[in-house]
Amino acid sequence: MIDRVSDKTAPRASLAAVLVLACAHTAPGPSPAASVPRARVLVSADNQPPVVMGVWAAYAVAVAAQATTLGHLDFAIEVAAREHLAESWKKARAEQRATDRDLDLLADVRDAGLMREYVLSYLARPGWTVGAGDLARLDLDRWASWQRAHLPPDHRAATGAIVTGLPPAPVAGAELPGPEIDPLHSSCQAVRPALERALAAWERQERALPALPLSVPSQDQLVLAFKQAAPSPRAQRNGIVLVSPRVLNVAFVAGFCAVDRAAWPAAEALLRHAVALSPATSNVRGELVQALIMEKRLDEADAELDAALALPDTACRKAALWRKRGYILFDRGKLVDSYRAYAHSLDFDAASPLARSEMTLIVKTLRAAGSYDEKVLAPLVAPAVPNQLRVTSCPRQ
Repeated sequence: MIDRVSDKTAPRASLAAVLVLACAHTAPGPSPAASVPRARVLVSADNQPPVVMGVWAAYAVAVAAQATTLGHLDFAIEVAAREHLAESWKKARAEQRATDRDLDLLADVRDAGLMREYVLSYLARPGWTVGAGDLARLDLDRWASWQRAHLPPDHRAATGAIVTGLPPAPVAGAELPGPEIDPLHSSCQAVRPALERALAAWERQERALPALPLSVPSQDQLVLAFKQAAPSPRAQRNGIVLVSPRVLNVAFVAGFCAVDRAAWPAAEALLRHAVALSPATSNVRGELVQALIMEKRLDEADAELDAALALPDTACRKAALWRKRGYILFDRGKLVDSYRAYAHSLDFDAASPLARSEMTLIVKTLRAAGSYDEKVLAPLVAPAVPNQLRVTSCPRQ
């Protein structure tokens, strides 16, 4: 799932509640109290100087004014509010010689012209839509470079004021089944009726969506998913909407179970849809590779495998992908290259019994054929110790 970034706020006991109506003169647009009387701004008062509290309050009032007009918070509202916050802070710190680490950083983001990218990376959540105009303005390559140079890997976006009383953004697919359809906890046969109902429900919802849906399971995959989905004609025309991670789970499990029952065309269609929903999720592409392998469409399998291997991933998943490469090369009759691929998988999962057994099979095959080249293969042999072998299972993304 896309985890909401934990906003940096003070303990509830130190929050000062400010009615939006009292500050409405600082916010653009209509008075939010007129449309949502219960909307309130909560400003952190925990060791914050008045100038910092003031700019955060103005930020939250701006959010409330626009979000109450729309009915909920969304991407463009957050971007505009943080742009306003950064500009307000730059003016305030110049006038009062103030400093604040989080606000100084946000001002740097604003000066770099990367606020959209910042909000997408750290604050985007299911239910938000990135319109075609904002999508066209994203510069994700420049953002990646700036992010590496200016932000630590564990950076979290700070929020010194929040708005309560607003309804949440509607999230397409949020009512679909979740862990109960996991085939690791039940059989594919047992969950098939629930999967079919979920797929039909999602198909109806998807047709009604105004933008291209993305269903991304983790925040760190979001920018890569946008980068890969942005060239889509539908995305360029209508933008991208973030839907529930449950949508991806339904499509992936349905494809996984189609592979399980050897329904290759159905598996391919379902898994290609899953890849479109989350193009930066490697295990989804890996399952599509499996379906293509079984259909003997090895060139397409190789292309999907290249795409999966290019993604940042855990060692466990990298090992699984390299084992798939070994399988494809074996199927192509390139046994030495297959051996090398399996051997490379051991760099990521040194105790894999599958990789070692396949390497042993390759050596036996080459010896039987009279073409075993010990100079090529012997340095790569890593004999397995039976009582040290273990079967690994990668955590779900």
